[in-house]
Amino acid sequence: MAENNRFDELWGNQQPPENNSPPSSPEPEPAEGQVRALEGGIAVLNIQQPLEVEVVQNVHQRAQPLILRRHNSTSSLDESSQKYRAACINSSLASGGDRRPVYKNASHPQRAINQLRHMRNSDQLTDVTLVAGGKEFKAHKSLLAACSPYFLAMFTSFEEKNKSTVTLQGVEASALEILINFCYSSEVEVTEENVQSLLPAANLTDISDVKDACCEFLMNQLHPSNALGIKNFADLHGCMELLNATNTYIESHFSEVLDCEEFYALDCDQVSELIRSDCINVPSEEKVYESVIAWVNHDLEERGQYLPKLMEHVRLPLLSKDYLLKRVDTEGLFKVHAACKDYIIEALKFHLATGQSLLGVTANQGAGSSLSVGPGVAAAAASSSACFESQ
Repeated sequence: MAENNRFDELWGNQQPPENNSPPSSPEPEPAEGQVRALEGGIAVLNIQQPLEVEVVQNVHQRAQPLILRRHNSTSSLDESSQKYRAACINSSLASGGDRRPVYKNASHPQRAINQLRHMRNSDQLTDVTLVAGGKEFKAHKSLLAACSPYFLAMFTSFEEKNKSTVTLQGVEASALEILINFCYSSEVEVTEENVQSLLPAANLTDISDVKDACCEFLMNQLHPSNALGIKNFADLHGCMELLNATNTYIESHFSEVLDCEEFYALDCDQVSELIRSDCINVPSEEKVYESVIAWVNHDLEERGQYLPKLMEHVRLPLLSKDYLLKRVDTEGLFKVHAACKDYIIEALKFHLATGQSLLGVTANQGAGSSLSVGPGVAAAAASSSACFESQ
């Protein structure tokens, strides 16, 4: 009985598999003598593994049905991850490197800017207050410094780095507000109402993106009535690209520009710069001469003294002989400025040198008038004549 209990313990209380075949005679249990014989055989053979284990294993093999071992299933997420890793490895190998590519989120910078804007609107972690025109604007020093070399120098190298309130001189409040909003949004709307204050502020703070936006806006607004004003505005603030574009526009629309009010607001040096250009587009030199006389007569008391300087740049030899005698030689302003008469004589001399004969000489020239022509002026006139005829 004890041997049977021991055998049942070794058996592990395992039940044999269910058999649907017709019932047969029960299998006899091993006799006590057989078990002792097996144990004696194992001892003689010096087998270390107990018989009970082998018997139990054999019983397990007979008792348990055939079970297929299943591998751990992979979900669709795992499969996509494996494909991504494989693609990254292949890409890395194709590029000749052994490092995996770095993950980069393209939307991260914009999300960070949006969060900073929200923090500014909520007055969270703001560390500076900018003041312009009596109006205050809170901001973050680090962001302003990242967007503007002007603020970077201010908050790192000057005394403002230890101040929480900074007042900006020469900047309108509306323009400063637009600049700060641009730093937090990367967006700016340039209009006719704000461009004249926004461009100087952007130039002062060295926020080049806003400055370029203003220059592009002014380029698209060029017209004969405002071209001269935009030219002076660009020159004042060092916008070279805008200045070059404005000069080209003025040269192409010179006749229309001379008829606008802005021309009469120029000073003598600005008028001289315009009329001495070799690239101006005019139907004839008569237009240039008449514009000079009109500019002087606009404020004769103040501008009369500049007439000889301006007439130096009018290419009188390009005027016709009849126009010289009937319009230029009879101009009353030249009676006050004798130097202007010399330019007229040089022009007439040029016409004589080119084979044109004078039909008469006006009475106010006098018998003792000299017809000598300076070599520099004559050469310039000849060159100008060649250029005009080729056009």
